[in-house]
Amino acid sequence: MKKPRFSTAISIMVITTLVIYALGCRMIYSSVKKYADEARAIYGGETVPALIALLEDESAPFEKRNSAIWALGQIGDKRALPVLKKYDTDEQQKPPYDSTKYIVQYSVEKAIRQLNEISVTRWMYRSL
Repeated sequence: MKKPRFSTAISIMVITTLVIYALGCRMIYSSVKKYADEARAIYGGETVPALIALLEDESAPFEKRNSAIWALGQIGDKRALPVLKKYDTDEQQKPPYDSTKYIVQYSVEKAIRQLNEISVTRWMYRSL
């Protein structure tokens, strides 16, 4: 019985990593697309302005507004930055964060960071 070569093990690890990356990208994209579709159905227009409108709609449930924050961070469009900064209150909230009762500051801060960083998944949202 031949021992597997080191290059075979590396190839298997690379393929496994790529498959996991692809599955993760698909799951994230599906969620962002769902939130974007919901926002466009209500507010019309392009994805980012519709998500911003959802975030700023005080009659919308907090859960939906927090989802819009997350989606805006994933998409990474700089048009969202002024609006997200408006919701960044520096208020210290303790986990567990209740996205059904208030705007989650951790999500706002994370979305702002994502807008200012390089993302390995941002390419997916060009078609939204």
